Amino acid sequence: MKNRHLRETVEIIGVISIVASLLLVAWEVRQANRIAAAQIEMQLAHGFNEMNMSRATTPDFARLFPKLNSPGNHLVTATEESQLQGLAWHFAGLYYSAQIAHDNGLLDPQRLDMYRLDLAKTLDRFPGLHASFLQIYSSFPEMRSMPVFQPLSDLEAQSAPQDADRVPAAD
Repeated sequence: MKNRHLRETVEIIGVISIVASLLLVAWEVRQANRIAAAQIEMQLAHGFNEMNMSRATTPDFARLFPKLNSPGNHLVTATEESQLQGLAWHFAGLYYSAQIAHDNGLLDPQRLDMYRLDLAKTLDRFPGLHASFLQIYSSFPEMRSMPVFQPLSDLEAQSAPQDADRVPAAD
């Protein structure tokens, strides 16, 4: 009788240990997901900060910004056209990363919507990037199914005949 009681006690302790270890593993997985989500947010913020620091510390890059704000009032050299393409690629990469993070469960829908709205604001602030963004958008059809790129779909629909905003000039 005493052996049976001891065996049942040990089994109960074993079951409690297993449940406790499963709870600990679940907590660790949740923590790891939260850390991964925070890292994604920090990497995305770093990408935006990197562009702002380049603008603040690099005179050639800073001179590009008036052409982003009002492209019709400025001639764009071939070098500047390349810089505009690079900047559009930089932005597209950040928004693409946000979409991929969301698709993998590391960015909640509200945060993804924040990046979609940021893309819309970027397009409003920088009409000089429209042609570059549309070129990227048309080069990668998979972007069309990504919600974060909805503002580019809207831009494409409204600006088909207005692609000639920039006038290339010789370097």
